[in-house]
Amino acid sequence: MALDAETKAFLDLMDHEIAPWTAARAAARDLTLSPDVLPTVIDNVALLRTQASLFVSALQETAGGDLAGEPPETFQP
Repeated sequence: MALDAETKAFLDLMDHEIAPWTAARAAARDLTLSPDVLPTVIDNVALLRTQASLFVSALQETAGGDLAGEPPETFQP
């Protein structure tokens, strides 16, 4: 499964890089995160990175396993 460069860079972040990455990303988008919410936003970004990593790993395993060549199943809530 091919990932775009931005997604790959996000998934490759180390734990200690998430806080500065989050602050820089917010600043680049002209978002002001107050000091009282920044830790929570950083925790959420860290969780998102972990979840995205898990999903990408699962898709890569599926792509190389019994379902190779088949498109991934679309999420249906």
